[in-house]
Amino acid sequence: MDYFRILNLNKEPFSNSPEPGFFFQSMKHLGCLQKMELSVRLRRGLNVVIGDVGTGKTTLCRQLILKFSGSENDGNEIETHLLMDPGFTNPIEFLTAIAISFGIPASQSFESQWQFKENIKKYLLQKGIDEDKTVVLIIDEGQKLPDFCIEILREFLNYETNEFKLLQIVIFAQREFEQTLKNHNNFADRVNLFYYLKPLNFRETLGMVRYRIAKAGNTGKSPSLFTYPGLCALYFATKGYPRKIVTLCHQVILALIIQNRSKAGWFVVRSCVKRVSVIHKKGFGWIMAATITALSVVLISSAFFLVETADIKPAKTIQDMEAYRKKIPASKPVEPGLTQKDALQETAAQIPGETPVQEKIMPDLIGKFTIRDGETAWGILKDFYGDFDNELFKKVVLANPHIKNLNKITTGEVLNLPAISAESNPLPLGKYLVRVAADENIQKIYELYNEYKQLLPSLEFLPYWNRTEGMVFAIFLKDGYENTDSARSIIDKLPQPLALNASILGKSDDETLFFADKKDRRFRTK
Repeated sequence: MDYFRILNLNKEPFSNSPEPGFFFQSMKHLGCLQKMELSVRLRRGLNVVIGDVGTGKTTLCRQLILKFSGSENDGNEIETHLLMDPGFTNPIEFLTAIAISFGIPASQSFESQWQFKENIKKYLLQKGIDEDKTVVLIIDEGQKLPDFCIEILREFLNYETNEFKLLQIVIFAQREFEQTLKNHNNFADRVNLFYYLKPLNFRETLGMVRYRIAKAGNTGKSPSLFTYPGLCALYFATKGYPRKIVTLCHQVILALIIQNRSKAGWFVVRSCVKRVSVIHKKGFGWIMAATITALSVVLISSAFFLVETADIKPAKTIQDMEAYRKKIPASKPVEPGLTQKDALQETAAQIPGETPVQEKIMPDLIGKFTIRDGETAWGILKDFYGDFDNELFKKVVLANPHIKNLNKITTGEVLNLPAISAESNPLPLGKYLVRVAADENIQKIYELYNEYKQLLPSLEFLPYWNRTEGMVFAIFLKDGYENTDSARSIIDKLPQPLALNASILGKSDDETLFFADKKDRRFRTK
């Protein structure tokens, strides 16, 4: 299926082949490439690049080869030779592979290691001194090199003039190769460049995804296939490993086509994680707590689920959201019964021109909660996070080093509530929702919830975050409703203080991050 055409793409953006045209020059990869190039040009000898599986070592290997073959001068002065799988069983196999790579003619006289080494030495002397060429031996999957190969490479590094090494060696390997270097100090001492290739950070992950989509897109029409929460979910799942990013992005794009969507948000990406075997889903729901601080400087874009109908009764939501979006004070209250369309037109009439959206920054804490008389940490956690286990409790303990014992928390102590996302969207999909109250003040909204929760068991306390509103503490009715009339009739039956501030929202989407996991309740998405 040419799915890329459906999404306004000219070609496959997330191929699992190391296509040179899709090489994303992150600071890590570009820095490594430049240092290797400089070392080779200066003929410094041995260079080692270490990285975990999927960090882009093979891609860098190909880029280095292309770098030296990209111009006529380099093509005449530098020759590269690649060994891709050095799992040799004996020295003769290894020496034969190198000789074949160098183009040394086979001969019956090659009967011993010494003869192989002498012919390779003559070849390097001819190329390095007589022809003034740089010979580069690049070894991928270097962790497979047996001990006898290390010793042979060490001997090759002894082939040198007074100014430079005759053979430049670049080894790309996984972490196991570090132990190999420790076991061979006389080889490790010859390492000129040692570069540890780390995974991408969030900004680089975002840049890589956008770069690949732009490269594959129609000129001037590169689609934005991921929301910011979707990119956040992508980073949490892949942890910045390029190979995992490519694999997961491919699955996400297939999901977009199957589900007839134009963008992938948080929950779409997470659903695809389960279908990608190379990405471990264990503990995925709690990754945010460990990584969110590093991402707090990044603007994570999201838009909340405003109702799409034209006959919402209370329009406080419209007033608040438009005030955020337009960056103006929400000074004029909206009369009950005013439609969404009318409210938007009235708001727009007060503004001569659009101003940029003021995006909120993702917090590392839901908030700080001051314990009142009679409250317990367990009760607070139950209300804020829904059903939770010991793992979540451990996260809360780590976020509160100032509290010695959460089981004996006292009145007046401040409880830090870490931002740990729900496992799924806790709102009923395709239903109209009644939001009874919402506020940025954690104490205010929680006190309101406690005041009415015994009288109205249908109330649900639900904290959430999006870039438009920021961190919001809200009270919803548990049930969703088929139409606005049924939702409005429920609002009319609420106590007057609640009915005045209640609002109707609809069609919960994939754009907002929630921090409550109501596993055994009707809010749980099946």
